[in-house]
Amino acid sequence: MARENLGDTFLRKLYEKTVNNEIETIDMYEIGKEIGLLDKTQTYNLVNELIYHGHIRKKDGSKIYLSDKGRKRVEI
Repeated sequence: MARENLGDTFLRKLYEKTVNNEIETIDMYEIGKEIGLLDKTQTYNLVNELIYHGHIRKKDGSKIYLSDKGRKRVEI
């Protein structure tokens, strides 16, 4: 899977898990596992890339949430 598509898949899954369940943050490794990133290093690196581009924000430890920019990207 291409890196950009993987990022979009990750953002969509994060959106689904948080918006549909009305929770603010979720563990990044849970999302990674659900989209097929079994390796924690892969998940960590992808999340840092998405943070760098402003799509995700980190809260505590491995808890993450969508930024406004990330939410807009998913809702398009």
